[in-house]
Formats: sequence, C-alpha cells, structure tokens
Amino acid sequence: MPPIPKQEINFSTTTFKKIKEQSSYSTQLVNLGLGCIAFALLLFFIDSNTTPVNQLTVWISIIALIGMVFYTISYIYQFFDYEKIETYDRGSITILEEGILINHKVLVQYAAIEYFSLHIDAYYEQRINMAMRTPMEQKSLGLKNTISFKTETGKLTRYFKLENKLRKELLEQILLNLVTTNKFSRLDAKRAIKLIPERFRTHGKYKEFVIQQIKAGRINCTEGLLLHGYSSDAEAKTLRSKYCN
Repeated sequence: MPPIPKQEINFSTTTFKKIKEQSSYSTQLVNLGLGCIAFALLLFFIDSNTTPVNQLTVWISIIALIGMVFYTISYIYQFFDYEKIETYDRGSITILEEGILINHKVLVQYAAIEYFSLHIDAYYEQRINMAMRTPMEQKSLGLKNTISFKTETGKLTRYFKLENKLRKELLEQILLNLVTTNKFSRLDAKRAIKLIPERFRTHGKYKEFVIQQIKAGRINCTEGLLLHGYSSDAEAKTLRSKYCN
C-alpha cells in the first residue's frame, strides 16, 4: 500500500441531536401486500366454513392479486428507494487541528477528551440492506453516522451526515492522523488504536503507532501484537523479542 499523504485536519459536517426512522416506501408496499394476502386467506377460511360455500371466490382472488402486485412492486422499487428518516435539532461539527468545534461556537480541545467514538454507518446513496430476504430500501440517506465524546464537563453525542464516498474516506484519513499523532492523549491506548479504520490496519503508519504504544507501556505486549498483526508464529516471536523485552 502506498504511503498516506499528510492530510489537513479540517472536516465540517451537519449534525442532528436525534433522528427518527420511519418505514420506507418499500417496507410499506411489502406490508400492504402481505396484509392483502393475509386478508384474502382469512376470507377464504371464512368462505370455506360457511354455507353456502365459495360465495366470495371472486373477491378473494382480487384481494390476493392486489397483494401480490404490491409485493412484486416492492421488489422492483427497493432498488430506487431511500431510507425514510426525520431529523431534529440541526447543528454542525468541525474537526480541526486544534480540536472539535461545535456549532461554530464551542471548541473542545482533544486533550480534554476522555472518551471518543465515531461510527460510520453509510454515506448518501450507498447501497444498504443488500442481504435482506424481504424487500427493503437499498439506498442510504447518510444520516445514521454517529460521533460521541466525553470531557470532564459533559458528554456529547450527535448523528452526522456523510454526503459521498470521498467525504467518508477523507474523514477516515483524518481520524487516522488524529490517532497516530497522539491528539487523543487521554484515551486508553487500546481504544485509540481501535478508532483507526479497518482499511488502514495493514499500513505502516498504523503498525508504527501500535509499536509505539507497546514500547511506551501503554498496552501490554500480547494485546499489542494481536492488534499489530503478524503472519506467522515466527514473526510474532521476532516482534516480541524486539519490542517487548
């Protein structure tokens, strides 16, 4: 993997204090279809157990057909359908060299952060729910990503928006640089290492940082080597003798 260029730390995004997920149009179509089919089966049961029998055959067929049409449409529409999410309490967060700026007003220094978590769910229009067996929306709005951090004065958790794949990759690179330059000096070493995105785990910059933490005694040797990674027992033995004694 080629070296990662030094990335300027400046990332601003829209945030939301809370979000409310609703049923997407694909899910609504599925529910309508299944509801019609269930109702048709109920009518069939009633019609088969009353005298005279088979008086509702036409209506049962029509309702069942409508249900199957709804269900079939949902299978097609899911490929064009987005999540349905309401957002509340709009704001902003900017990740800078010197700290995290909240709503362009309050700057939180990295050295004050005792806990930090960043979860990337998806960016706008990214394919989601690909493994679902029933029809479900397959495009993300990019709103279910979360950032959370805690200082001595309180904790903040926000949902934030990712507009596209490039923005996602930019944020991941910035996070890598923040961790490997020891911006989060108050975080537990193991937690800090796990903040680094998975795609960088084989990169030299990541491995160098893990070794630094082992040598500094911020993480024990066994855990550190597992996080560092090795291809064989012989390599693990070499790393242990080099950095753990």
